[in-house]
Amino acid sequence: MMKTYNAIFLALVFLIVSISAAIMLWSQPTSGDLTRISAYPERWFGWNDPQQDIPPVINTPRQTGKFHILVIGDSFSEAGHWQSLLSNHYSFSFIHSGKTTLADILALQGDKKPDAVVIETGERALPDMYGTASTFLQPVTHCQLPAATQENTPALAEIQARMAQLPTFPLTQRKRWPSNGNNISEGFHIFKIYSSALIKPKKRKAKVLALTSDQLFSSGKPDHILLLSKDFLLYDSIDDNNLNTVHCTMQAVDRALTQAQLPHVILTLPDKTTAYQPYLADTKIKQRPALINRLRMDALTGHDINMLQPIRSLIAAGNKDVYLPNDTHWGYKGFQLAAVLINEKLSAQLPTKNTTQVTQP
Repeated sequence: MMKTYNAIFLALVFLIVSISAAIMLWSQPTSGDLTRISAYPERWFGWNDPQQDIPPVINTPRQTGKFHILVIGDSFSEAGHWQSLLSNHYSFSFIHSGKTTLADILALQGDKKPDAVVIETGERALPDMYGTASTFLQPVTHCQLPAATQENTPALAEIQARMAQLPTFPLTQRKRWPSNGNNISEGFHIFKIYSSALIKPKKRKAKVLALTSDQLFSSGKPDHILLLSKDFLLYDSIDDNNLNTVHCTMQAVDRALTQAQLPHVILTLPDKTTAYQPYLADTKIKQRPALINRLRMDALTGHDINMLQPIRSLIAAGNKDVYLPNDTHWGYKGFQLAAVLINEKLSAQLPTKNTTQVTQP
């Protein structure tokens, strides 16, 4: 009897391992955060054009001749890629935006005080960072916003010329075949997530939408886009009072850093859904007002970067994988764009003790 049970158990184990291996061989090893949480296969949404393998630069010692930049942000900055592109001219330290406050930053003194601050926030995190639930500082509900002015963004040709001057790194290809046992075990993870999605489809953490163009991504399904279900445009809304609080609180941050004579950049990034909104086949989502497009970034007295229009311009110019097709984050061209825009704002505020023109090493 025991031998029978053992044989059945071993047969089940073999079956599960075989199914997991087959799923992984077909799906291809997971490399994107969206494919990891949704079980949509890399075969469909993995990037096929090579990407620059940018090494992370997150926390580096202060160095003579370099300005030290304190970066407050989320996973876009925690990856350390745009910092790496500027590391010939700056040193960096990073704190996650949920783990510090404006008061903490203003209290930094001596060798702990940075030469400048970059505050980076993704679109879906804007209400948490600056709205009525903000823990970064006491929310400001009333303020006097100046008359609206046109954002002064450099022409795309000028931006791309500066991007071409950034350091370059070796190109890498996405892994398409499993290389170890962990890759095989991903097949079981995919099977488990996919089964759960069939039972509770509304609980799936990512969704696929059709596109009107197949020239935006290098994936196996270039006419579809894989998105985080909690992207602001798909998941949330903001009322006028909270939007006004976001405006006023951002303005309060800008004024406090200006009064402290601390050079700074307040950077906002569009969610992937918003970045590609003009190409969505779903007309209802296509017509929704994007939160980041309603921001009064022009009220931040020249310290603002709203990356929505530069990113959309980069996409419209024919650049594929500005956001990776399997991920919520940028490909290397998105990080290059951010590096150029951030450097431009920092260079305008910092003294000329060293050159901040970004060039090839």
